[in-house]
Amino acid sequence: MQQVFDRVDLPASLVVLSTDGRAQFGWQDPETGDYFAEEDGRCIVNAIGSVPWFARAVH
Repeated sequence: MQQVFDRVDLPASLVVLSTDGRAQFGWQDPETGDYFAEEDGRCIVNAIGSVPWFARAVH
C-alpha cells in the first residue's frame, strides 16, 4: 500500500542545543531571541543555538 501525502507547507520547528549536551524541540521568541521548550514552555536558559527541523507530516 502506497501512502499519498497532500502537499502542506509546515513551519520549521527548532532543535535547540544547550550547554549540558541536551537537544530538545523548541521555538525562539523573535523579539528577545530566547529559546523555549516545546515540552513545557519554559525558557531554555543555557541554550547555545538551534537547527531548523522540517516535518513532512503531522500526526
